Amino acid sequence: MAVVGGLAGLCVLALALGARLAAAGLALATLAATPLLGVGPVLDWWRHRRPRRRRHASRPEDFPPA
Repeated sequence: MAVVGGLAGLCVLALALGARLAAAGLALATLAATPLLGVGPVLDWWRHRRPRRRRHASRPEDFPPA
C-alpha cells in the first residue's frame, strides 16, 4: 500500500511542478503497482482456508502400535 501511495504522491507532486511527462510515467507506474493491493488479502484467504495440522503431544491409548 505504501508503494502505490508513494507513487501516487510523486505523480501529484510532478504534476504540480509542471513535469507532465514524469507525472504521466508515475501515473502508469501507479496503475502497474495497483494489483499489489490485492496480494495481502489473497494470501490471508489462502492461509485461513486450509486447516492447520494439529499434532498431539503423545499418542492416544487406543492408537495402534507401529
